[in-house]
Amino acid sequence: MATITSSGIGSGLDINGIVEQLMSIERRPIVALEQRKSTVQTQISAFGQVKSALATLQAAVKRLDDPSVRFAAAASVSEGAGFTATASAGAATGTHEIGVQRLAQAQRVATNATEGFNPGAGTLTISAGGQSVEIDFTGGTLEDLRTAINDQAGSLVRASIVDNGGVRQLVLTGAQTGKSQAFSLTGTGGLEELTFDPNPEDPPPTDPSSSLYLVQAAQDAQITFDGLTVTRPSNTIEDLIPGVTIELRSVTAEQTARLTVKRDDAALKEAMQSFVDAYNAVNNTLHTLSYYDPETRTAGPLSGDASVRTIQSQLRNSLNSLTGSGPLRNFTDLGLSFDDKGALSLDEARFAQALQNTPEAVNQMLVGTDAQPGLARRLAPVLEANLQTGGLLDARVQGLTARVTLIDQQKERLESQLERIEQNYRRQFNAMDKIVGQYASLGSYLQQQFDALMASTKK
Repeated sequence: MATITSSGIGSGLDINGIVEQLMSIERRPIVALEQRKSTVQTQISAFGQVKSALATLQAAVKRLDDPSVRFAAAASVSEGAGFTATASAGAATGTHEIGVQRLAQAQRVATNATEGFNPGAGTLTISAGGQSVEIDFTGGTLEDLRTAINDQAGSLVRASIVDNGGVRQLVLTGAQTGKSQAFSLTGTGGLEELTFDPNPEDPPPTDPSSSLYLVQAAQDAQITFDGLTVTRPSNTIEDLIPGVTIELRSVTAEQTARLTVKRDDAALKEAMQSFVDAYNAVNNTLHTLSYYDPETRTAGPLSGDASVRTIQSQLRNSLNSLTGSGPLRNFTDLGLSFDDKGALSLDEARFAQALQNTPEAVNQMLVGTDAQPGLARRLAPVLEANLQTGGLLDARVQGLTARVTLIDQQKERLESQLERIEQNYRRQFNAMDKIVGQYASLGSYLQQQFDALMASTKK
């Protein structure tokens, strides 16, 4: 804008005030543009609220389509069991009697317990589970040998050093449990004393005075399962009951404990309620942003927007068109219902009864098939189409953003024009002020001459 200068000296007029009033009138188009921009920005923010609510609903719909939620299972064991159990989605339900007779363990050997072992240069071949590793040791301390074993054969055995109070012993422990993972050692040179065979014709040495002796033999776990004897190489058993992982903890001898696996509907009930809450949040958001009150003539920022009506119709139709092929025929059979304001509610007791009596039918209603999609798979593409880049909402926001850019460009052009208009106003008023000042000065001069003439004629 032009710099305001002192004016009105010649005419006595408040030229600055006059120009400011004129410019306030000239700025009315810019004020209108700013108001229009504010309205558009409010609409962009409103669509952001819609996208946020729809994203929450999309997450809730995905949970309904999640097998870990729909087929959740829970495992429980009776008191005093020597094992724990966890069930994953879809686990086989039932009750079983299990007793832990023996735990799986890894082989462990140690060097002489009374005379320290001083390693020398040599090779050490370690074999276990059909694999072999040869370690070429150039010599050094017991710590150096421990590091070499762990670095090169850590997948077969782990080495450690134990100070028993008299000497420091090198201890080698199998990396895995089970009889098939028993390891053999073949040493040469300065490591010859580490040679060990876990399966000789004679039992391996167990005397701590031996150069290398057996501390713990490798063995399989053994349990009784519903009266049958079962062995496994690990204390973690995952292949006995589909979907159930059993962790053996302690031996219970002949005593058995009961393992019960059953459906866990809590997760699905919670997911269903979360869906209802998210649906209502979308419904409330759309209503709040698109309302119109004819009495007060007030409206939400998205009042009359076709995209809002489209989304409302898509969501409602996805529920109304839901059908099943079993005992559950429509969404009301799941305990869902609408009130007169379009709010969705869930009859928890009815839904729980449907889950208990016809779990497969509930699954059909929630997911369905490609030919007859269920609730989640009807809503998923609708939400994706609205939320994805280039989707309905994204296109509306891009259009509004482009409108803001256009308004800014129009405003910039008008500001430039107003600057020139103000300069013209000031130039014209300053010119007028100068002329008026000149005439005022001439009038004052003539008045002085006239007064002087009149004074001389009176003498």
